[in-house]
Amino acid sequence: MGIILNLKQVSPYVLEQIKKYPDLAGLFLDAKYLEYSPFWQDFSIIEPDEIDWFEEAINFVKERLDKLKKDKTEEFEKIKDDIPLIINEGKSEYLDLDKMWEPIIFLLTGYDFYDEALYLSKLVVSQNPEDNIPLIRAVIGSNGIEHDERDYPLFYFSDDEVKKIANALSSFSIKTIRKRLKFRGLEEDSYDYLYEYAYNPLVRYYQDAAEKGNAMFLHFA
Repeated sequence: MGIILNLKQVSPYVLEQIKKYPDLAGLFLDAKYLEYSPFWQDFSIIEPDEIDWFEEAINFVKERLDKLKKDKTEEFEKIKDDIPLIINEGKSEYLDLDKMWEPIIFLLTGYDFYDEALYLSKLVVSQNPEDNIPLIRAVIGSNGIEHDERDYPLFYFSDDEVKKIANALSSFSIKTIRKRLKFRGLEEDSYDYLYEYAYNPLVRYYQDAAEKGNAMFLHFA
């Protein structure tokens, strides 16, 4: 699909505010581009035109705030006291799964992204009736927030759902994954690269979120 996925922890309070005022979604997501954020610590300029993009990106938040104040003054007055909190949380570290989210969906659910059976239940943790192995929706949300300038809703899991997912992931071992691959007649080594670079970081990120009592955003771009 050429689509990348980022996971971003969010406090339950900020999640509720963004659900109430969807214009805050863009502000939260763009906050990572502010100077001295974890994003820039890992960012390296490779092409000359990326210098221009860098200079533009650090102004995204200011431009969004100016637009909000101008176009939706009444809404801005209601949420202005929460803006520093939203920006601070938006700057924090996120998990970039790049395009590896699709094979991870298969490993955790037994279904591919386009399989209708994947969407029959909205439970974040259930069981695949075909292979009788747990089905964990860690990277495919059911509930989303529609907001401007994005092609996809900002999907989310509540703090309670994050805890359920984290607990399920903690006991979802490589041995379980092997059973799923064997059931589908697939070779384990074709997924080896996922364990170190995507699967294990995903498990740790959910466990960290659960310990902090955070909810989770799933941002497709």
